[in-house]
Amino acid sequence: MKFVVAAAALALTASPLVAADLGNTGISLGGEAVAEFNIDAENLSLVVTPEVSYNFTGFFVASAATDLTIYDGEFTEATFEVLPTIDLRVEREVMANLTAYGEMSYNLEAQERGDATVGVSFNF
Repeated sequence: MKFVVAAAALALTASPLVAADLGNTGISLGGEAVAEFNIDAENLSLVVTPEVSYNFTGFFVASAATDLTIYDGEFTEATFEVLPTIDLRVEREVMANLTAYGEMSYNLEAQERGDATVGVSFNF
């Protein structure tokens, strides 16, 4: 029975949320919801990741997102009692298949910055 519920939840929520562009401002709102069932541990989880991004006139894109665990075997009330960790990313397309990026995270609860990372991604 749990498997049927997990499959239904996965089919309904494991897709990008509806994204919205706010006019010609360059601001986009969106996110992702992922429902998973761990067969070995017999655990169902639901994680929602809201995201906001800003396109600086095609020069680069800055985005911020955070994971909110809604359900992990039981409804997690602590999701909204603890301040989240915000993931920040800036990326710029250098060529058609080459993107340069910089990213870091900031834990609002501990008031600490995570590791800052810069890199290049090549898609083929």
